[in-house]
Amino acid sequence: MAKTRIGICALTGEKCELQESHIYPKFVYKHLKQTGGSRFRVANNPNQALQDGLKKHLLGSWAELEFSKREKWFAENIFSPFINGQLANTKLIYTEDLYYFCISLLWRVLLLTKDNVIGEEERRKCDEALEEWRSFLNGGSLPNTYGNIYMMPITPELFDKEQLIQPGTRESVEVQWYIRRSFDSDLFGLIPNNNTFFCKIPYFFFWAAIERDNQQMNYGLRISPNGGKIDFKRFHIGNGYVKEYVFLRILLAAQKADEVSENMSKEQQDKILQFTLQDKHLRNSELADLLIQMGMAH
Repeated sequence: MAKTRIGICALTGEKCELQESHIYPKFVYKHLKQTGGSRFRVANNPNQALQDGLKKHLLGSWAELEFSKREKWFAENIFSPFINGQLANTKLIYTEDLYYFCISLLWRVLLLTKDNVIGEEERRKCDEALEEWRSFLNGGSLPNTYGNIYMMPITPELFDKEQLIQPGTRESVEVQWYIRRSFDSDLFGLIPNNNTFFCKIPYFFFWAAIERDNQQMNYGLRISPNGGKIDFKRFHIGNGYVKEYVFLRILLAAQKADEVSENMSKEQQDKILQFTLQDKHLRNSELADLLIQMGMAH
């Protein structure tokens, strides 16, 4: 049973019994467990191992229920069908639930990480975006300034369509690991007058334009607040700048993971691999396959 405590709901501002809310959706952790993992890491904080996902006493029961409704819709209509390959050659009609889900996720993650934003002006705009999103999620009007929201479904195959990475190399495995099993978030601001906050769950990036001067920047699928259609057959991953940034995040995540590994003895690393391969549930899992590839690619 989830732990509760009395406090102020971050969404409604009301004093109530706060739930121990998942910051990233619970259905994602369920998927990771089913594919071979019982402990999870966030790409930009690999030292933090989690057994049931990142949680925080953040929302009251009403807000938790509203978020859960949209998470269920996304899990059933997009997440599971996409990773199972059922959407690759189809068009999907989506409802306003997708827009709400995207903003609810971006809001939670930015709220938790905003202190990491460097730059007074960038932080001010992030605070404004958080308030606009909070008002919308709480039943208010659509976000006026920070309402451009994008979703980027991503697989190793989609990412490597341009054959930037040699199959069977360490980089190839790192791409697979990051896309399939990592969480991440940051403010993407490598280009002047263009700041976009993103958060990533396995197989999906979500982007919110905080400041956008260059309209050619391609963050994937722009999500309409009124619902719409997604043609997965014609979808491709962003333009050069965005794709290069995603690859940079993959390299940074791998570098941080390597730093953690360097603090472990060879014996400890071998024990983890052996445990994974010997466990009946894990040995034929996605996690075991990636660990084996990682070892062979060294």
